[in-house]
Amino acid sequence: MQELKERKPLFRREYFPGKQRNRHAVDVSVILPTYNERENLSILIPTLIRLFEEAHLSFELIVVDDNSPDHTYDMVRQMAMTDHRLRLIRRIDERGLSSAVVTGMASAGGRHFIVMDSDLQHDESVIPRMVQELQNAEIVVGSRMAESGSYGEMSWIRKMMSLAATMMAKIMLPVGVNDPMSGFFGVRRETFEQIADRLNPKGFKILLEILARAKGREVREVGYRFRNRMHGQTKLDGAVILQYIFALVEIRLGRTLSTTFFRYALIGSAGVLVNLLGQFLATALFGLEYQRGTLLRPSLAVLIGFELSVYFNYMANNSWTFKDRKRTGFTSNLAGFGKFHVVALYGFLIQVSVWNLLLAVTPDQIPAQAASYGANLIGILFATVNNYYLNKNFTWERGLTA
Repeated sequence: MQELKERKPLFRREYFPGKQRNRHAVDVSVILPTYNERENLSILIPTLIRLFEEAHLSFELIVVDDNSPDHTYDMVRQMAMTDHRLRLIRRIDERGLSSAVVTGMASAGGRHFIVMDSDLQHDESVIPRMVQELQNAEIVVGSRMAESGSYGEMSWIRKMMSLAATMMAKIMLPVGVNDPMSGFFGVRRETFEQIADRLNPKGFKILLEILARAKGREVREVGYRFRNRMHGQTKLDGAVILQYIFALVEIRLGRTLSTTFFRYALIGSAGVLVNLLGQFLATALFGLEYQRGTLLRPSLAVLIGFELSVYFNYMANNSWTFKDRKRTGFTSNLAGFGKFHVVALYGFLIQVSVWNLLLAVTPDQIPAQAASYGANLIGILFATVNNYYLNKNFTWERGLTA
């Protein structure tokens, strides 16, 4: 089998002490994706080291940190200076738990990979049993719903959300496990190598995609008791929930539907309302009555609606659609807004061209204002598809730095 080679990174990364170990250098590689987990890691890392030493398993701990504001990476780097079994990958421009896990696996040297959260909610004591199960199974899931597993003291709201998400996953992706929402799992190295090129890691639930891509392989579950977070804040929010739903759809449809375009389209739909509202308010409040324009002299009300929607769409897309490439800081956002506006102006030319063309062929029996809004709406839809591809590759190009 060929050695796994990580795809050429499009973002800046720091590897300490080195990028990659020799293949099969250790029994187990533990992948720990982190973001603001400094306090929890200071407890978890020594605990894992003791666990593996007592189990007589050779190991490495790979912390993949998304440039945490609490400088988690500094603490890990200091610890790694005195223990070669601890490694750090600092992803300076990237964000996302799933992609962090894949980054860690691609750099790992173990025969088996164990993935767990760094917030102390996963019970590390079951890891030796998970490794043992990997001798016969290709994937092992740390399960809250298997024998001896439980949700512990999880709040009833979180539990209901988890159960609802699990039910959705079982309906859309019949993967044959009780707890497909688990972030605690193990996979054989060769299994990961065989499916790595088909993974499209997004969001927080990489196990779902691994199970879907490795369909038909033997999967086992090991029960564990879920624990409450000791330090820091949960990463669960409304955006994560929506991202999970989109990811389910994308995996189910075999990646024929881009979740990025889905988000862009949703924001674009909201932007349409902002655009039309701006046109209406400009007409109603400032007396900018409808007049048939030309390509170079559109209605002033349409221009006002356009400018309002440009600002709204840029802010929303930067915060959500292209969150993994998000522009931060005044200078970067100024440049981004400038690029976005150039793309929007090009799209606006398309919009106005369609608007004028449709108005030119609109029967006189149709009220002028209704014709204006209808033609404007169709022009916006044409421009949206064009703008998506330009913004994806120009305004938020890969490799973007803040």
